Amino acid sequence: MASNFDEFELIERYFAPLAAGEPGAFGLTDDAAELAITPGKHAVVTTDAIISGIHFPVSEDSRTIASRLVRVNLSDLAAKGATPRAYTIVLALPDTTTPEWVAAFAQGLADEQKRFGITLIGGDTTQSGGELMLSLTMIGEVSDNAMILRSGATVGDDVYVSGTIGDAALGRALMEERIKAPDDASRAYLIRRFRTPDPRVEVGLRLAGLASAAADISDGLLADLNHICHASRLSAEVELDRVPLSAAARRLVTDNKPLHISLLTSGDDYELVFTAPTNVSERLQELAAQCDVGLTRIGRMIDEGAKSKAVTVLDTDGRRIEVGDGGYRHFRRRDPR
Repeated sequence: MASNFDEFELIERYFAPLAAGEPGAFGLTDDAAELAITPGKHAVVTTDAIISGIHFPVSEDSRTIASRLVRVNLSDLAAKGATPRAYTIVLALPDTTTPEWVAAFAQGLADEQKRFGITLIGGDTTQSGGELMLSLTMIGEVSDNAMILRSGATVGDDVYVSGTIGDAALGRALMEERIKAPDDASRAYLIRRFRTPDPRVEVGLRLAGLASAAADISDGLLADLNHICHASRLSAEVELDRVPLSAAARRLVTDNKPLHISLLTSGDDYELVFTAPTNVSERLQELAAQCDVGLTRIGRMIDEGAKSKAVTVLDTDGRRIEVGDGGYRHFRRRDPR
């Protein structure tokens, strides 16, 4: 544990209050929790880790870090059509961590619990030998045979995305001063989209019975659509000009086609990419209106097998566009030389 804290004092003071909504958490006084699953439903479990300097800037405030950690995991549940229930958390804290940092972090968790109706039920705290590392496991529920898998797409299905693509990548670039914003409002909007993504939980719940396959967009639109292709043993075509951009992103992209294309391979959008039969298009637009979230058809699934690069991007004339390696990869091959 960080030298500023006693581990059990830290748990009792900052995190036990976050477990009050779940009796089976036992106030975080035990080594494990007990979670009763609603009859007729199954548990859905997902885990993500984030590391300072890789997934968020070293200077980021702890309340925002907490929000981001919760939301990226909720995005995974949204892609499965699952209702969030509870979570566990692992904190590896540098020895420079202060009580004020932990208090703000715990408040960030409390804010997200209230917003999304979830409860902390356990975890672990330890001292990091270097950077701050945080891992969260989110637990949700889904009705029998209702979970939306990556493997359910069929030939001829339409490909959709929720919201807009590329905002987060532009927001991080603005934070790191690699690009300039056209105005203050655009800068603020794009940075917020990176710092606190909007997990499409309600959309995911309503996609059950409509979507044939789905994934959340964490590694980049093309990379995560490629995961659907691989699992479904199909390929996909995406039309560049159909991919939705926010007004703020369009002000930055203008006629910069390389930048436009790069947004398809950038990560951290935490929108949903999903496939659906053509005969549900009207129901999807009704869903979009009900949730006040855009659902945009950007392409279709085709029968060319699951290749390593199964997603083709087309311009307005139907010609293929070169898009590079297709998205973020957590482990990249080293040069053998």
